[in-house]
Amino acid sequence: MAAVAVDGEVLFAGPSVPAVLGVERKALVGGDLLDHVHPNDREPVSDALSALATDRAVTHRIRHANGGFVWVESVVDEELAPEFGGRVVTARRVDVDRTFPERFREFLEYGTDLVTVVDADGRVRYESPSIEEVLGYEQGSTVGRSPLGYVHPDDRERVTERFYRALNDPEAAPTMEFRYRAADGDWVWLEARTRSLPDDAAVGRLLINSRDVSERKARERRLTDRNERLDRFASIVSHDLRNPLSVIRGSMEMARLEGDTEPLERGERAVDRIDQLVSELLTLARQGSGIDEPTEFALDGVVRDAWTTAGDADATLVLVGDARVYGDRGRLRQALENLFRNSVEHGSTGSRTSSGDSVEHAAPEADDGLTVVVSATDAGFLVADDGPGIPADRREEVFEPGVTTSADGTGYGLDIVREIVESHGWTVRLRSDGPDVDLPSQIPPPDGACFAVEAPGPGAVSGTEPWIDG
Repeated sequence: MAAVAVDGEVLFAGPSVPAVLGVERKALVGGDLLDHVHPNDREPVSDALSALATDRAVTHRIRHANGGFVWVESVVDEELAPEFGGRVVTARRVDVDRTFPERFREFLEYGTDLVTVVDADGRVRYESPSIEEVLGYEQGSTVGRSPLGYVHPDDRERVTERFYRALNDPEAAPTMEFRYRAADGDWVWLEARTRSLPDDAAVGRLLINSRDVSERKARERRLTDRNERLDRFASIVSHDLRNPLSVIRGSMEMARLEGDTEPLERGERAVDRIDQLVSELLTLARQGSGIDEPTEFALDGVVRDAWTTAGDADATLVLVGDARVYGDRGRLRQALENLFRNSVEHGSTGSRTSSGDSVEHAAPEADDGLTVVVSATDAGFLVADDGPGIPADRREEVFEPGVTTSADGTGYGLDIVREIVESHGWTVRLRSDGPDVDLPSQIPPPDGACFAVEAPGPGAVSGTEPWIDG
């Protein structure tokens, strides 16, 4: 209940205002009631307040504290209230209680599908209680707004065209799949079917039934990703393994004819290459684009584990600093193993005399041994070595599958690294300026290849997204 002057000024706001509109009483007093009324409904409300009005009851939209509009039925007393100097206006919400018959209320309240009704202007007039479960919005918070404003920008043009076609064509009943912004800012995949309501329907113009299909879309993406990987795996196997197999067959035949063991050694090298190719290609085919349940762990621990597997006895690992990581430990170890193998395969030139043990802030003996540096950074971590580096003309393609500068390489190690890093939502790049970290004076800055993994910190993502805190 409120007392309103003829010019719309609110003179008094009753105690039920917060329950209906979600605002404090004092927020209305002294302001213009029409400022809170939906622009399309202001004229009938203004007429009801005037001295000449014959119809003192009007159904209209009024702004709620959450930014949306709710439907109310307002009745204006004909006589002025002397104690207020204005007319008493009594309003009650009708969007939930009277838009649909009472016998359908239970069905709508317990249904999992979202039911939305829009008017001829394309604005929401009703939304079922399931909007809280599906999208996280309070029921009534989007009333008076266009649903198109919540559609993902990449889907909006397509959805807008079909939406207005359904609004203007009673025979149109399109089914659409699109991304819709939820209350927490995430995008939810909805499957929506629209249907025109009769012209004399009091509830609105268009009925939209929507359901959350995010899990189904995720399964479809995983299936598509898996099929693409299997296709790529089959293609690579059929091409890249054919040459080593030919070498094996020729070597064995020559050995039998000449009694020479050297061709057998060539065959053994070819077998080793096939084994490496199969291992890395199976990794690409099986790993998919997602990650397992993330956990929190120390970077130095997973680095040491990876070095144990992929390090070289004639190379030295130098750890600089540490970081906390929230991610898939097993897959991050796999990425580090591939980075270490890349350093060893491409940087192992000259004699190696170091023990291969990892050290912290200590230099290897003065020799030609390969040094691999792993350092935490403000943006994540980096892996650098003092090998020959990557030629300038190959830098842009190092993460592409099948690209290698080594005769013994497969070209898929860095592709695996890229996919693992990107599955966490992070990025990896080849730096051209070398590592920018504080090394002990006795350790020369590595001037070979330098790969930087960059990730958001724990404060920049939600609690479920991977991060690195360096």
